[in-house]
Amino acid sequence: MEVHGYTTGSLIILGGVVAAMVLVALARKMFSREKLKQAHDLTGNLLSVVGTLYAVLLGLVVVDALSRFSHATDVVREESNALADVFLMAEKLPEPQRSAIQAASKAYAAEVVNDEWPLMAQGRSSGSARQMAFTLSKSLRDFEPASESQKAVYPLIIEQIRRVWDCRRERISITKNGVPAVEWFVLIAGGVVTVLFAGLFFAESVSLQRFLTVLTALLIGLNLYLVNLFGYPFAGEITVSSRPFQVDIAIFEGRFADEPTGAGEFFSR
Repeated sequence: MEVHGYTTGSLIILGGVVAAMVLVALARKMFSREKLKQAHDLTGNLLSVVGTLYAVLLGLVVVDALSRFSHATDVVREESNALADVFLMAEKLPEPQRSAIQAASKAYAAEVVNDEWPLMAQGRSSGSARQMAFTLSKSLRDFEPASESQKAVYPLIIEQIRRVWDCRRERISITKNGVPAVEWFVLIAGGVVTVLFAGLFFAESVSLQRFLTVLTALLIGLNLYLVNLFGYPFAGEITVSSRPFQVDIAIFEGRFADEPTGAGEFFSR
């Protein structure tokens, strides 16, 4: 079962709805109508406070998850762009530096697409890809530019290689650091408390109270689903795609028509 996919999302939503109905039934069983009616005003005031606090917390976490996904997309795009720039600008260098840089760029892109991307879905990275990034970063260590064109392009290539390395580190950091367990605990505990308060709120019609509580649980479940779906950008059924690196490989092979045409190119399902 996909941990960060539609199946888990459905379980979160349906589980929350069922739990809400159970909580309402337990509240009605534990407290008589008279007691619930007597505490009606107090329960209502506390529900307003608890609901507001939880809504703010949940909203911030959802926004953070969406921002994390968007940031991961930007990092992948920047890394792939920098790698393509390194390959293309290496044309201005003499041999053997030109071939060394272009071969290292090709090998790194292929390793990222074929081996590292599947590992990232498991929160891991490729040691081989890391070593290839080291090789690329060291490819100009002993090179001294001679001509004016080489002197002009040399610092540009060094800067793009640095961008590749920095973006790679950021990408791996995002891969290995999803939504913290303590954050999930607070979100789930807060949702349970909020739904429980809704169940303790007195209403003459039990069916109406159940319906309203279920709607509350449904809304909470949908937001938790968004956190689960977008809080892990490289795992699940909606992920950041390796398409930018595939475009790099096409460029390296001379297939320039394979450029991405829109933002949707950077997502896979």
